[in-house]
Amino acid sequence: DGVQEALERLAAHFPLVGLSNGNADVFRTDAGPYFKASVSARLFGVAKPDVRIFHAAAAQLNLPTEAVLHLGDDPTTDVLGAMNAGMQTAWINTQGHDWPHDAVQPLTVRHLAELCDHLLT
Repeated sequence: DGVQEALERLAAHFPLVGLSNGNADVFRTDAGPYFKASVSARLFGVAKPDVRIFHAAAAQLNLPTEAVLHLGDDPTTDVLGAMNAGMQTAWINTQGHDWPHDAVQPLTVRHLAELCDHLLT
C-alpha cells in the first residue's frame, strides 16, 4: 500500500533506476513512469550481489556509485551487494527481521513511505 504515492514523491526529487535480478521490466508496470532507467541481470549478464550490476545502475544516471542510494529488501543480494559496490544503502524490512550480517546495519525502513519521510523531511 502506498508504493505508487511514495514513488511519485521520490521521483520528484531523485532519478530512480530499477535493478532486477530477473527479467522484470519496470517500464511495463504502473511504476514505470517514475523511473529514468532500468538494469536487468538477464540483459546485463550478471546479477546482484555482483558489484558490476550496481555500477551499471549508477552509470545509467551518470553518477558515481557512492552518490547513489540503493534500496532493497534482500539483506544479502540487495543491501550487502550495494554496500560492497560502494553505494549508500537502505533496507526495506517489512517483516521486522534481524540484520543477518556483521556489516553495520543500514538505514532500515518498513515501507517505502517511511523512506520518503526520512529523505524528504
